[in-house]
Amino acid sequence: MPLLLYCITQPTPAVNIAVGVCDTVVVSREMLDLRAYWSGIADPQSCLGDAEAVKKAAIQYHQVLREILALTTPIPFRFPTLLQDEEAMQQQLEAEQQLYRDAVVRLDNTLQYEIVASWPDEQQGDLAAPVSGREYLKRRQEALSRVAAVDAKLKAVSAESVREWRSRPERKTHRWFALLPRENRERFIASLRTAGASEGARLRLSGPWPPSEFVTPRSKHE
Repeated sequence: MPLLLYCITQPTPAVNIAVGVCDTVVVSREMLDLRAYWSGIADPQSCLGDAEAVKKAAIQYHQVLREILALTTPIPFRFPTLLQDEEAMQQQLEAEQQLYRDAVVRLDNTLQYEIVASWPDEQQGDLAAPVSGREYLKRRQEALSRVAAVDAKLKAVSAESVREWRSRPERKTHRWFALLPRENRERFIASLRTAGASEGARLRLSGPWPPSEFVTPRSKHE
C-alpha cells in the first residue's frame, strides 16, 4: 500500500494521533535510531486527486505535525511525500540517515516561528510598469533599507530567546524564521510585543511550527 510520510523524530515513545490525512490511521515505528510517522493511503487518486482534496489533506497533514510538536520535535517531510511501501520508506531513510540523525539531535526541543513583513504602500505598485535604471536602483535600495530595519529590530528585541534566525525575500514581502528552544516560547512572544510598530511595515506572526527551515545546518544553507 502507498504510504504518505509525515515526519521523523527522536526514537521517543510514539505520539498517539486520532486521525491522519484522508481520515487514515497514523502509524509510527522506530527504525535507524529514529521514529517515523506515516499513513497508508489505499487510493491516492481519490485522496489527493484534485485541488480541494489536496487542500483538505494538507490541513490534516499540518494538524498531525502540530499534535506531534506538542510533545516532541518533528522533522517534516515535504507534503505530499508518497512512497510505494515500507521497504521504499526504509530505503529513503537509509539514504539520508546521517542528515536526519543530525537534524533530530541538533533541533531537539526546538520550535519555529515565522514572521512575514509587508509594506502596504508597495502592495499597490505595478511591478510590470517600466521604470528607469535610476528609479529601479532607488526602489531597490529603499526596499533593502526597510528589510534591514525590521531585521535589526526583530533581532534586538528577541536576542535572549532566539537561537538562530533565517530569512528570505518574496515577491512583495519578506519572511523571517526564528528557531528557539521550546521553553523560550512565552519569552519570545513577549519580546515581540515590546518591539513597537515598524514604520511602514505590517508584521504577521505565525507558529509554532516544526523547525523545517533549519534542518540543513547554516554552513550548508548559505
